Amino acid sequence: MRTIKLFFYAFLITFCSANAQDADFSSEVGTYLESNGSLSQYEFAYDELLKMLSRQYPKSESTANGWQYLQNNKEKAIAEMLKDLIQIYKQNFERSEIKKMTDFYQSEAGKQLTADRSQMTTEQKDELNAFYNSVLGKKIIEKQAVLAKEVSSASEIWSRDLYETALSLLKG
Repeated sequence: MRTIKLFFYAFLITFCSANAQDADFSSEVGTYLESNGSLSQYEFAYDELLKMLSRQYPKSESTANGWQYLQNNKEKAIAEMLKDLIQIYKQNFERSEIKKMTDFYQSEAGKQLTADRSQMTTEQKDELNAFYNSVLGKKIIEKQAVLAKEVSSASEIWSRDLYETALSLLKG
């Protein structure tokens, strides 16, 4: 009986440790996606959808609750998309690679790249070229087609679901 308890506790500790490590990796991928500007693209898309819908369904007494819901649930909608993106990146990159990718995008060159590529200094361009000429950079380039397909599919589903939800809320 004691052996069974020890085995159970060892299994539980291992299971909890693995879940904590996976949660940490997910968090690291989330940080990367925030650093490289991916999340801001979805925030922009959400805002643009609301702008477009506001022309079709202006705020009124009948649409007030729907508009309130849409405005209050932006973070939740973005978090849902982030969850999908995290899975895509976890399937295609190792934890150490995500760390290096995050480090690059948090560098001055990476920040300038996401802010305004045309304003990159010569040194920043050299850093960008060095990053993409590295083993990891070549892997990123190699994975672009797969990532584009998977991200596009996830984005399409997210956008469609968001649009359908918005319409059902605003049409009443």
